[in-house]
Amino acid sequence: MKRTELHIVIGGGIAGCLAAIMRRRAGYRVLLLERAEARSPEAHPICTGASNIVSENHSGAEYPFDPQSARDCFDGRLVNERFFPDLVFGGKDYSRVIASRAMQDSGTDILGQCRDNMRVIQDRYAQRCAEDPANALFGAPDQVCREIPAPDGISDVGAAFVTPQRGINPVVVTALLDQELRRCGVEVRGGADVTDVSRRSDGTYQVEYVEDGVRKTVVGDQVALCAATETPAMARRLNPSLALPPIYMALRQILFVDLPDRTTRNYTCLKLEDEYGGMLSPFSRDTALVYYPPAAHIAVRRVDPTTYALPDDFRHFLRNGHPEATERAQLALRQLTQWYPEVRGAEVVSAHLKVAVNTTDSSRLRRNAGVLDVAPGCTATVLLKWTMCVVNAQRDLEAALRHSIATGNADRDEYAELVARGTVPIAPPSDVSAWRRRLRIFARNMGVPEALAAPFVDAGEPGSGLAHTVPSLASS
Repeated sequence: MKRTELHIVIGGGIAGCLAAIMRRRAGYRVLLLERAEARSPEAHPICTGASNIVSENHSGAEYPFDPQSARDCFDGRLVNERFFPDLVFGGKDYSRVIASRAMQDSGTDILGQCRDNMRVIQDRYAQRCAEDPANALFGAPDQVCREIPAPDGISDVGAAFVTPQRGINPVVVTALLDQELRRCGVEVRGGADVTDVSRRSDGTYQVEYVEDGVRKTVVGDQVALCAATETPAMARRLNPSLALPPIYMALRQILFVDLPDRTTRNYTCLKLEDEYGGMLSPFSRDTALVYYPPAAHIAVRRVDPTTYALPDDFRHFLRNGHPEATERAQLALRQLTQWYPEVRGAEVVSAHLKVAVNTTDSSRLRRNAGVLDVAPGCTATVLLKWTMCVVNAQRDLEAALRHSIATGNADRDEYAELVARGTVPIAPPSDVSAWRRRLRIFARNMGVPEALAAPFVDAGEPGSGLAHTVPSLASS
């Protein structure tokens, strides 16, 4: 590049952290502004909001009603496997999808839908392997998703399938992102509440924010909007004519439970949505996330397309808790015991309210919203599902590079090299003792059980390095 640009990333969730890391690696100066305040000098205040409850690195098998959702999730699953070290994953290499017999008997051909969807994923995997042999991470395409005999000890099984879905430990992911932000030199300012973003006459961007009660201003060459539920409103203010999809926000209650010692953690189950659905996902040696849709789904709203503001009742419940939290937690455990023997004897460790963003009011669809070009030099990422985070971060980097080329600050022949540099996989930590200590700090920062600070694969154990070493994700 002819000069070093300053890029401002707004939002310190998974989308913002990855955008900042990839842009910094490519050679930009990066300032990351996050509203949450730092509680410790050893831990940036990142992933404290929508990103603090991560469930699964989805394979697409749990979206049998929409082939595009399945393809989007599988693409993300594949890239994440290459980008993150093994230690971020929960205690399994694959999941079972159970097609409910009761759902089939109710008139929905869920067995046929699941079988068709397995073929969609197999075809997608075969396509990706043909494009790049480095994508062949899960064996032969006809084995990546397949039907298996009904498992013992689980009721209401119409058919069962195995998929390459894995759990994700949010504390471990956050600690790795913090490590990489520091290593590559991203400046992180916690307690920075952004109040306005505007484009100046010279094409640069002015960002106004409040820090420690003081109004401050910073000017950057480019901006990335990654502020979760606030991103659409910021984007619309910058570009009133921007075409945005309908945005729905769903308020959900997610549970962490303490697993009994006898629990088999390496082969857990995922059922589908509605009253026939539920999920058990181990995050650490003693703790799992559980999810039962009728208990978890509190409300869904289509947000006002002029303000994109979080609904008032959502704000109230997020601040004060939900009055039915205890009853919903007990309902979830009671219902899930019929499908997951592991849950019998489990106790609730904590309950969390989470806002999920989607472009439809149906949880059966979860297509990737991608990265929006809001204005020249400004992108917006609305991350609908964690699985798509690395795919979208690479697209964000590509958009930034295209703008630098358009303004004459970068040459076209640099593009491929800079994308490759930005998307090199994250390495596991080198200082194991410091790593273990900081995991607990991040758990406290994120408001999740400290038991999540004990990953299945420790940083000092054999096999904790990169699951599949590749030079770059650029070919993905």
